[in-house]
Amino acid sequence: MADIFISYSRNDRDRCTAIRNILEELKVSVWFDAGIGAGSSFDREIEREIEAAKALLVLWSEESVESDWVRNEARTGKERSGLIAVQLRPCTLPLEFRSVQAEVLPEGAEGTDNPVWLGILERIGDLLDRKGLVEYTRLKEKGSVADWKKWLAHYPTDPLVPDVIDNIVEQASPDMGQQLATERAKRSALEAELAELSAASKAQAGEVATNARELVRLRRELDQAQSGQADAEAEIARFREASGGKNKDDGLFGLGIVLNDKIALYLTALLWIVAIRFIWEPLSQLINGQGGLGDVFWIAFGIITVAVPAALLTIKILRKRKAMQREQESMTQIVAD
Repeated sequence: MADIFISYSRNDRDRCTAIRNILEELKVSVWFDAGIGAGSSFDREIEREIEAAKALLVLWSEESVESDWVRNEARTGKERSGLIAVQLRPCTLPLEFRSVQAEVLPEGAEGTDNPVWLGILERIGDLLDRKGLVEYTRLKEKGSVADWKKWLAHYPTDPLVPDVIDNIVEQASPDMGQQLATERAKRSALEAELAELSAASKAQAGEVATNARELVRLRRELDQAQSGQADAEAEIARFREASGGKNKDDGLFGLGIVLNDKIALYLTALLWIVAIRFIWEPLSQLINGQGGLGDVFWIAFGIITVAVPAALLTIKILRKRKAMQREQESMTQIVAD
């Protein structure tokens, strides 16, 4: 919360801003309604700031004396014995405030050794326990090193002490003042660099954390893939066993029959063709009633030596096709899960 609340007319905003700037240079915190944010409750925020302020500075002018807001704010400051009044231009004050001294402050007099301005500072110093404000303002333009040292001895806890020390150093040794300014610039540059390094370090820390999370995720996916692979291998082994062999030397794998093995398919087709041609002629003789015992022998021989192997190969191929289809469906289900 601010030390000083300024009550004024909006027509006098420029003068109010100039006074605010001078007071802030003196390390006096100031509030006026230019700082009210959009959407704020106007009267509630003003009430809160007035209650928190240690003093209320009212800027009287032809416009502000007609403002109910300014009158109410000034009345609050008067009731709390924290009212400081000044006329920006000669005007007739409201009757209830004529007992409060309010001299005319010439335009541009703020920040100088003008008696009216010094009187305002004296009143502010009394209310804020900043007794050195008036003397600081007088010394600012023409104070010697000895004068500043006396001020420093009298007011060692004032917020202006760092500025006074700078004045003493600059006057006592201009070169040292320049060196101090250079050192301050270097310190500011180092602080800026440190801030950049800190921001970069935070960014790198965030990147490391992201990479660590990604690594954990990839490791988890790898574990899941390995588990899925083990399940798939177990499923394949089960299919192999169900297909007629426990290892690659048994059943279909022992015969080297796979669906994309064209030689196996061609061999099967060739066996069927040979079997049909081998059996067909003696069978035709028997059907026509011209066959004999020799034809029966050759039919039996053809069935045993050619037709049976062709049938076995056909059965093997069909079983393999079915097993491969089930294996593919199982792998698809595992991947989907």
